[in-house]
Amino acid sequence: MSDTFILDRNHLPYWLRQLRKERKLIGPMRKKSGDIVYEEVSNIHEIELNCPAILPPVKEFFFPATEAMLRFKKGNVNDNIMGTPAVIFGLRSCDVSALNLVDRFFGGDIKDRYYTKKRENTLLVSVGCNMPDPTCFCMSMGTGPFLHKGYDIQLTDLGDRYFVEARSGRAKNIMNKFRHLFGKPSKADYEDQYEAVHLSQTYFEKRINLEGARNAIVSGAVHDDFWRSVTARCFECGGCVYECPLCTCFNVIDRKYDGTVERARVWDTCMFKGFTRMTGGVLPNRDRIRRTKRWYYHKIVYGPEQIGTFGCVGCGRCTITCPGVIDMATVGMKLSKGVDNS
Repeated sequence: MSDTFILDRNHLPYWLRQLRKERKLIGPMRKKSGDIVYEEVSNIHEIELNCPAILPPVKEFFFPATEAMLRFKKGNVNDNIMGTPAVIFGLRSCDVSALNLVDRFFGGDIKDRYYTKKRENTLLVSVGCNMPDPTCFCMSMGTGPFLHKGYDIQLTDLGDRYFVEARSGRAKNIMNKFRHLFGKPSKADYEDQYEAVHLSQTYFEKRINLEGARNAIVSGAVHDDFWRSVTARCFECGGCVYECPLCTCFNVIDRKYDGTVERARVWDTCMFKGFTRMTGGVLPNRDRIRRTKRWYYHKIVYGPEQIGTFGCVGCGRCTITCPGVIDMATVGMKLSKGVDNS
């Protein structure tokens, strides 16, 4: 169960400054180019909260695009495991939901120390989406626009104040430490929060039925003619994978410089022909259609079988990124409405 509070909007910057004294503060910042990215916050007043679908996803702070794991030099081995205490502010519900699923991949029976150390030391402060983007469909996936579980601290914007919910143990400890900044919610606060949560659901332009898409595939109603049409529109740019908050494919490489050998992992994608390259240079998935099908099958079919949920949180990033318009929402809608394979 969550503990609830009210935070005056004018007190938010002060609270973040206090958190920054103990932890590295990361938040959504607008760059001169106009892009909004998650990065370490220098000026708190420059945090940008009007940004549901931030590119790239926040997973890069736990699973970087390039990450040095080990360094060898003259017989010495340095294990590059870092876990600097941090707080990430301004996440959206879909990103928190995505991290909870990525946790299962990196924190399963065989734990990934590089990921879990950073994750354990990071407090997440999310802000529910009062006004979702046109590309968002998290409500269809049950991952937003507000969360009922699986979060540390969740804020609901009520205009002149925030309705604050602290759910995890570490979140409640943080709130108790700064209890003097927070008030007790009144009946009107609960009513306003309830209205904000339910009003946000009326703004969604996309309602995606991935269960219908999965049933179409599993039943055998989707033939290769459909996948050929999807593949023909794929540029193999990898944008859908790199911007997806749930994709976790990587490659491990060794590189040498200045007398040091470094072992690093870098993001990779199953969309690329060389991803499954075998000894002797054999490429099991040389044909593009097989790679295209694999990505959608992994998200729509294998996800529910392996982790009990779809490999998609409805953030809409692939819709923004894909130049071929074969993003998950578009393909999912076609599959769920029925595919003509004639």
